[in-house]
Amino acid sequence: MENLNSVCFISQINEVKPIENSDNIELAIVNGWNCVVKKNLYKVGDLVVCMTTDAVLPKEVADMLEVTSYLRSGNRVRTVKLRNTYSECLVTPLYAFSNTLSAYDSMHVGKDLMSILGIYKYDPPAKMLRLSNGKTKKYHENPNFPIYYKFPNIKNKPNIYDSTDYVEITRKIHGTNARYGIVKKNKLSIWSKIKKFLGFSLGWDAYEFVVGSHNVEKGSESQGFYDRNVWFDIADKYQIKDRLWNVVKNKVSSCQPEDLGSGLVIYGEIYGKGIQKNYEYGLDDIMFFIFDIELDKKYLNMTSAKYMAEDCLGISYAEVLYTGFYSEEIKNTYVFNNFINNTKVPHEGIVIKAINGDRHKVAKVINPDYLIYGEKHNIGDSH
Repeated sequence: MENLNSVCFISQINEVKPIENSDNIELAIVNGWNCVVKKNLYKVGDLVVCMTTDAVLPKEVADMLEVTSYLRSGNRVRTVKLRNTYSECLVTPLYAFSNTLSAYDSMHVGKDLMSILGIYKYDPPAKMLRLSNGKTKKYHENPNFPIYYKFPNIKNKPNIYDSTDYVEITRKIHGTNARYGIVKKNKLSIWSKIKKFLGFSLGWDAYEFVVGSHNVEKGSESQGFYDRNVWFDIADKYQIKDRLWNVVKNKVSSCQPEDLGSGLVIYGEIYGKGIQKNYEYGLDDIMFFIFDIELDKKYLNMTSAKYMAEDCLGISYAEVLYTGFYSEEIKNTYVFNNFINNTKVPHEGIVIKAINGDRHKVAKVINPDYLIYGEKHNIGDSH
């Protein structure tokens, strides 16, 4: 795969399976994706263009492939269940794009076609926020407060794990991402610049508390903050600023600012009442848990992250469902037929990580019933 997060790429038919009690359709396996197709249309080894769930197709592409009526609103590929079989993508013969793809691209299995075909991954529209003083200003995002890295769907990397991989499986909660950090300032005050010019150590003055969602920095001590919102409500509820400063000064850096490097950033999920439709998890309030921690731009391994979250910061770590050697059977146990307690609302899925922190061994697994439920109830996608 040229891009592990691609939603449109060239692949091969890996396997073709019959569907019980079906005369006209069968199941094609492409990478790790399932696709219900017309019987005898494909054979193993055929090159195809694969468009996965939540790929948004330009109207002309959808019309040309004659799939418009099968798409979700907004021309989005959807997950469906036919004859008790999940179909999670669209595939089309490679020759359907013979006038668009070069001869080289056509032979390149794993080629990312999103930009070539104008296909992109759907993202829910962002809510617009204004500064608390009612004014707007140019905001400079801090490079020491990075966005959480995007790891692949396991279907784009189906052989990522084998039975020798020791992994941690956590529940994927349908909420909204949040990040908080004590990080080195991007922009120094005049007084700090003078101190630096004169050769004095800036000490902790070189660091500040920063708040953000997954994609947007919501504010910092040096540049100001946005209006009140769930990210700041959580920061107050969990006293995150004070807890981070306590850990930074007393646990991480041995009281020496230079030991902290670029800073400490926690990544987590806000969930509960009012965050995602039908996904309140039985709560009357909003809650927060940590799923990853970065120190000096390096992610901690799973054991260290859980220890720092719960024992040092006093904030819950992601719900660990399983720790041990990987198997398909164990993975599927936590994906299929999993529902929020006392409801018929399907869980979103799971995240699998290598215990040693190897970032090449991290993947998400989305419950196909969640995708079907999300379309039926018009639920925003977060995966």
